[in-house]
Amino acid sequence: MNGLAQTLSAAGRTVGPFLAGGLFTVATKVRPKGEALAFGVFGGVAFIGFLLSFGIRSSDLEAEGWETDSDSVSDKSDEEDEA
Repeated sequence: MNGLAQTLSAAGRTVGPFLAGGLFTVATKVRPKGEALAFGVFGGVAFIGFLLSFGIRSSDLEAEGWETDSDSVSDKSDEEDEA
């Protein structure tokens, strides 16, 4: 999973400046407030990615030994154990 995320991140950093530059160039010809076009487009893409991130579900995403609060044996902190 991390390899795929790293690959897509690198691809975005490679292609992103070209797409953003082209979109800013096109946006300068749009009147009024064309400069906001690029921010709106990329904000929309980021929001869609945010929504899609809620679809990532798997029991294998957590590391071995990771516990939720309900799985823990004791609710006492280390300081309380020393006292």
